Amino acid sequence: MIQAISQLAPYIDPEYLRIIQELRSLGLTPSGNKAVDAGRLAQAKAELVTKIKEKERAESNQSLQLQTIDPTDAAEKNTKAELEEQRLGAMTIAELNRLYHNI
Repeated sequence: MIQAISQLAPYIDPEYLRIIQELRSLGLTPSGNKAVDAGRLAQAKAELVTKIKEKERAESNQSLQLQTIDPTDAAEKNTKAELEEQRLGAMTIAELNRLYHNI
């Protein structure tokens, strides 16, 4: 796709081509202005990160509500909580990588 765009408009710089491609992958239509599109892309990425974090918090809260607390298993619970936190972080990174690299 970048090749097709670059053949039609060789004067567009590679950074702007990347911005256009990322906007389209997020379902946004480029405006034709690099500064405007770069701002829209940054805003869309920030909103995406916020949505992912909110979703993770909701899932975490839901899973915490479903768990019962047993004081005898405190050490095991801490280990499970740490693993869950690491899993959520890894899921966030994986989701961002999937979105950014599917361009």
